[in-house]
Amino acid sequence: MTWLQVELRVNPSQLEGVEELLLKCGAGSISLVSDSDEPVLEPAPGETPLWSSIRLQALFSLDIDMAQLRRSIATLDVELCAGITVDFLPDQDWQIAASNHAINEVFGDRLWLLPKSAVASGRKNLIRLRLEPGLAFGSGSHPTTRMCLHWLALHIEPGMRVLDFGCGSGVLGIAAALLGGNVVAVDYDEQAVMASRDNAAYNGITEPHLQVMSLESWQTTNTRPRFDVVVAHILAAPLMTLASHFESVAAGSGTVVLSGVLQDQAEVVMASYATTVFESPRKEAGWACLVGRVAGPENN
Repeated sequence: MTWLQVELRVNPSQLEGVEELLLKCGAGSISLVSDSDEPVLEPAPGETPLWSSIRLQALFSLDIDMAQLRRSIATLDVELCAGITVDFLPDQDWQIAASNHAINEVFGDRLWLLPKSAVASGRKNLIRLRLEPGLAFGSGSHPTTRMCLHWLALHIEPGMRVLDFGCGSGVLGIAAALLGGNVVAVDYDEQAVMASRDNAAYNGITEPHLQVMSLESWQTTNTRPRFDVVVAHILAAPLMTLASHFESVAAGSGTVVLSGVLQDQAEVVMASYATTVFESPRKEAGWACLVGRVAGPENN
């Protein structure tokens, strides 16, 4: 099948309205691309960090009425119409674009992450985690995710209590659960909560080994257990804002694993954790993964 790809440039304040309109007009999918190579990772709790200039790409079937679509977009902002481009996109090209973020890799000689469609032969001793190829930051293909997966594969032991904060696709929480941990996964985005639950079910993970909840539910819960490991794959700013919270739930010599940090942000992020002793940052392709042990009395 061939698609029409409609592309236009929007700013963050326009995005929600434009996305809602395009979906009502029949868009089969919507993708966001930086217009100036600005980095952005998983959304921070309670917000959606975006590039200052965004290229929005929407796929429509060939029978879309482009004249009507332009008129609809003009009701939001007539200037948006001037920047619209339309291209044909064969289905094969769409599949190739999605598969660019697929990953088939073994971490720590324990965990094998591979696409749902991949044939997994041999390696019977490995724990298998299957995910559908998708966004780079949810599929395991990005260095920030891979560094976390490597650490989890080497350190998670059966019975460990793990908090996955900003779970996104659920890849890190599911990995920890498959490795034997008892995991609570939290995200502010309801779609992320749904995706994590779906991915967990596909991999045969259910409660109590993995409990997925919204940020609102997490914030209103009366009792919060202490965790042996807190892994947070979000952004530098919320990692600093949430430092005292992560230290409190990881009290009793728990470990924090922080990702989504550029190498030049590592020192300032670590400095915001008052009671955590960090190891030397793990680094890959300009990104850093920070691992530290939280000092403090045991809390059971």
